Order: sequence, then C-alpha cells, then structure tokens
Amino acid sequence: MDVETRKSILMDAFNELKEKWSVDERFLSSKEEEPSTVEGLPESKVNDLLQLREKYKLDEIGFVFLVGAAVGFYQGQRNVKTVVREMLSTVNEVVNSFLRRA
Repeated sequence: MDVETRKSILMDAFNELKEKWSVDERFLSSKEEEPSTVEGLPESKVNDLLQLREKYKLDEIGFVFLVGAAVGFYQGQRNVKTVVREMLSTVNEVVNSFLRRA
C-alpha cells in the first residue's frame, strides 16, 4: 500500500472518530465524574478505537497512530471541559458576591 493511500485511510478513520467524539454543551456542563479509563481513555472510547481498527483494517503502526491521535483529542476535550468549569465557577462566585451585596 502506498503512503498516500495509508494517509487517506488514517485520516478517514480519525475524522470518523472526531465526529463520533465531538463535544457538545452537555459534555462541557456535566459534573459527572470521569468514567474508569484504560491508558487515559474511557472504556467506551477504547471500544470505538477497536471498531475503527477492524473497519479500516489498520495494521499495528496505523493503529498506534490512531490511538495516539485519539488520546490527544480526548485529553484536549477534557482540558476544554476543565477550563469551562473554572470559568463557570468564577462567574458564579462573582454573581453570588453581587447578590450578597444587594
């Protein structure tokens, strides 16, 4: 398989993963604890990766690339969620201080 074909397959797999794992408002505002993880990813996400591996017939190197990209993508989403929570907490503190003064 040539390099361009491999690159195209990996990008297709990653784009499918991004669509499936896209962040929405409910994810950002949920206060639920993080689910148990396997090497930094929730078990359901690991299952998604295994399904993509089978669907796209990825070899070991391709799968390692996809896992690395997926971990980075998921950790980025978690970081966004943390920042949003901190901002909401700050806004709530400011509003509460105004309400106490009123």
